[in-house]
Amino acid sequence: MLEDQLKQTIQSAYSRLLEEKGYSARLCQRMMIAAIANTLGNLQEDDDERANLCIIEAGTGTGKTIAYALAAIPIAKALGKSLVVSTATVALQEQIVFTDLPDIKRHSDLEFSFTLAKGRRRYLCLSKLDLVLQESSSLNHNLALYEDEVDQFTDEESRLLYQRMLDEAANGHWDGELDSWPQGVSDRDWFRVSTDHVQCTGRRCMNYANCFFYKARERIHKVDCIVTNHDLVLADLTMGGGVVLPDPADTLYVFDEGHHLPDKTIDHFTLYSNLRASQSWLRQMPPLLATMLAQMPALTTLAERLNRFEDSVGELDGDLEMAFGVLGEHFESVDASSRGMPAQHRFPGGRIAKPIRQLAVNLCAGFARLQALLSALDADFERILLDEEDLDRDSAEEWHPVVASMLARTETNTLLWEDFSEEDAAELPPKARWLTLREYQGGREIQISSSPVLVDGILDQHLWQRCFGAVITSATLAVRGDFSRFVMRSGVSKDSSFNALPSPFDFSKQGEIRIPAMQCDPRDPDAHTQAVIEMLPELLTDQSGSLVLFASWWQMNQVLHGLPEQFRKQVLAQGDLSKQEIIKQHRKSIDDGKCSIIFGLASFAEGIDLPGGYCNHVVIIKIPFSVPNDPVVATLCEWVDGKGGNSFREISVPDAILRLVQASGRLLRTEQDRGVVTLLDRRIITQRYGGMILDAMPPYKRVIER
Repeated sequence: MLEDQLKQTIQSAYSRLLEEKGYSARLCQRMMIAAIANTLGNLQEDDDERANLCIIEAGTGTGKTIAYALAAIPIAKALGKSLVVSTATVALQEQIVFTDLPDIKRHSDLEFSFTLAKGRRRYLCLSKLDLVLQESSSLNHNLALYEDEVDQFTDEESRLLYQRMLDEAANGHWDGELDSWPQGVSDRDWFRVSTDHVQCTGRRCMNYANCFFYKARERIHKVDCIVTNHDLVLADLTMGGGVVLPDPADTLYVFDEGHHLPDKTIDHFTLYSNLRASQSWLRQMPPLLATMLAQMPALTTLAERLNRFEDSVGELDGDLEMAFGVLGEHFESVDASSRGMPAQHRFPGGRIAKPIRQLAVNLCAGFARLQALLSALDADFERILLDEEDLDRDSAEEWHPVVASMLARTETNTLLWEDFSEEDAAELPPKARWLTLREYQGGREIQISSSPVLVDGILDQHLWQRCFGAVITSATLAVRGDFSRFVMRSGVSKDSSFNALPSPFDFSKQGEIRIPAMQCDPRDPDAHTQAVIEMLPELLTDQSGSLVLFASWWQMNQVLHGLPEQFRKQVLAQGDLSKQEIIKQHRKSIDDGKCSIIFGLASFAEGIDLPGGYCNHVVIIKIPFSVPNDPVVATLCEWVDGKGGNSFREISVPDAILRLVQASGRLLRTEQDRGVVTLLDRRIITQRYGGMILDAMPPYKRVIER
């Protein structure tokens, strides 16, 4: 039971913050604080049956960060647990660390420390930087191994950049974080001087004492609150938990933007490999190992195994060539792309034909043999790196990331082909398995992929059963108060605390939703696109700030190029500039008294804050159903229908509702905002399911043209 003293601490902190900021207490915010406090405050160390999850749907304007910080921070400190706040987007992560938490600490009188946790890839690797600046022969081979990811050699401009990085880090003017480097850095340049957990040698690295990542990790374990992202939480759990972040058993989590967690988990557990690229890096392995042996002649075990490496690579090369021929038959009469999208072949139900499964068995066995050889070589390097007196230690430090990278790629291929060789159990959700046709070095490339369609079991096993407690919050977790779709996707227990909070907005007075008269619907994409081109200039006349949300690149580009040139000058389109730059220019135009219109896709339907005149009209081009050719969603729907369910009603419609609510949420950001949401999709009133979607929308005033 929540102790009175702890309850008083939370209430006092909230009262002080409201008084000092001049805020009025909001019912929804008080309800959120109470829900979190009652769930987390009643957790006990020895209670294995505790209901440790609190799921809260809270809309824009609730003040979610204040609510969960004021409730969770005192409870975590009282329990002696770490608090990990995880977000889906960098924007929210930085807002919490640099704005929200400092403000809460200043005005609530709560005493707590906090820091930002990022993955290794966000930090400069001093060892990689040294190697790049030396331009050693082994480094060039290392980069050649990754020719599908980075260029092989350092040009003069990049070399000067790397020297500046070294100088700024050495004199203490830079902390080694990508996000704090004052100029932009291309992905290509940064990839070459950063590392991941596979290539990192940890305490065995000669630069360990000065490593920016490990210095940051030391800070993580000394603070009360750690702000991070869903990807890093999942990566830490995959490595066993407690590797980068605190152990889950000693952690209270807050997952802000929690509706993204299932999709992030699916992405994290998706396996893929490119056939031609795999052949390319495999063919480079024998000469690479020969060069390694020439520089480290004392590595006698490699000399003994070199022929076995060559034989293994040769067999795999032949099997991959055969796989390319067999799998390529699915694309014999297919164009490389359709409406700008790569061609795909999805295996219905995730089921693989017997000939392909047998091919997968051979490839799995081949990669497993190569994996065993590389694992033995990696163990040799580990022994050398642990011996500070070994004469080959410097060379091993240089070559170990190369071996680790080869091993990681081989392990991924082993897992992927093992997955393609198995049949899914009939009672379990199948894997989504598909092929994608791409271009590669002037020819064709086939990417082979496998993904879980549901991750409820994965999240339950790795996270919910292991963590001490968790809060999951977002503006879109339930459909009209029903959390069943989120339960299905996330694996949270049905015994968890579920809360759908009221909104602070008076939707019927602050905004309206309009459904204009149209003679077509999106099922005729060409006619619908032409109608949008004709309607937009009239719809957005005399508007200051507008946001137009599309469901596909193809339609957005078609509309953009079909609009009158004068109107087009007001448009800032996704893809032309970064998201941050688009928002910056949009705000400046509005501040200067000009009209500005943002054209964007799904990433602009959430996570952006344009209050007041920055956005007084949101145009949603069509109901955001899942893309029909999404292999994960399509496979899941097949499975649901095969069990006698109705995937359209159980999956497609609820998911579309949540996306539509999220998109319409760009309109009202404060209680003073006013505006219009226009939906250019008549299916919301002509189709049977349309009424369910419309009723699930915020209760704006409805204007439906007949």
